[in-house]
Amino acid sequence: MKNKISIYLEVYNEAHRLQKCLSSFQWADQIVIFVKKSDDDTLEIAKQFATHVYEVDYCDGNENLISNINSHTWNEWILFCTASSAMDDSLVPMVVEKTSGEFEYDAIGLPYKMTVFGLSNKCSPWGAKYKYGLIRKASLVVSSKLHQEFSWTGDRIGVIEVQSTDGRFHHNTHQNLDEFFSKHLRYISLESDQFISEHGDKAYRYALVDFLRSIAFVSIKRRSIYRGRDGFVMSLAYVSYFFNRLLSVWFKLRSNKNI
Repeated sequence: MKNKISIYLEVYNEAHRLQKCLSSFQWADQIVIFVKKSDDDTLEIAKQFATHVYEVDYCDGNENLISNINSHTWNEWILFCTASSAMDDSLVPMVVEKTSGEFEYDAIGLPYKMTVFGLSNKCSPWGAKYKYGLIRKASLVVSSKLHQEFSWTGDRIGVIEVQSTDGRFHHNTHQNLDEFFSKHLRYISLESDQFISEHGDKAYRYALVDFLRSIAFVSIKRRSIYRGRDGFVMSLAYVSYFFNRLLSVWFKLRSNKNI
């Protein structure tokens, strides 16, 4: 299927699920993978299924992101994915049609389904209705900040309505507790450093506000904490991220003062 879309992935030690991910994006004109030097067969699998493969140095965060983007010639549209991503076949024609139309969008929202610990129903506080990860190259804004890597300039936003398709852009994360804890420890440390760098001693206040908002989110807005045993435990897991980030900020601020 001819299209104007490049797939972007940055991966590390993802041999156990990379093939399944890439199989769902074989329709794209380009699949571009940046492999952080890995200990498993990630690089070999990437070479089998991607059109362009680059091996880059390992980093905990997104230090390589801007140089990665600048090192490749991209198509008009870039769809940002991870090894946890996949796309239903029924969604593909609508994505191609939306990016080939006369109206020039800056970004397009795709029907989205996030699965955490194998759960994606109302008992999970994670997820959103749409994923705005398909961005026009001319509008792309890239940042090395964790969880704020990709955005866009302009307000021309297109959406593939959920009601118009049963297809979804999937994100399947935290398949087990080891993955949950290892990712959270890494993310928490990186984000607490970012908070302190941006806000100094006020970083604690910002982290505290986010923690309180997470409690309100699971109890008032999403109400997942009231949805049985699964909802209660999933809500605590969600809130634990923000609490531990607050704890990390507090501890680092104390350490900086040699207390």
